[in-house]
Amino acid sequence: MYTHAVDDRLRAEQLLTLSSAARRIADIVAVAETPVRYEVLRRFLHVSEETMTEALDEAVSARLVRRAGDPFTYEPHDAETGAAIAAGIDAMRTARMRAQIARAVRDVAAGG
Repeated sequence: MYTHAVDDRLRAEQLLTLSSAARRIADIVAVAETPVRYEVLRRFLHVSEETMTEALDEAVSARLVRRAGDPFTYEPHDAETGAAIAAGIDAMRTARMRAQIARAVRDVAAGG
């Protein structure tokens, strides 16, 4: 019988095989309260264009994130995936990440 417990175990195993950049993308998108722009993700992660592209492809292929309204904005693949990832991040880290996301949004908006 296929249950949610099996789904949860498979998802946990999948997360362990991701690159650290892809995992961080999934974490950021899960804790952000709105879809996240490519430029904000890249600013947050401090990675090269090539690494960013590879990590996004990996996170999308793993069905952790998906493109939102346009090809340069990302959101959790679905509500359950976003909630499961966010639940694995403690409240203090979530608050720090949200503050860092807000700073990255301001920096990108300012052209920095």
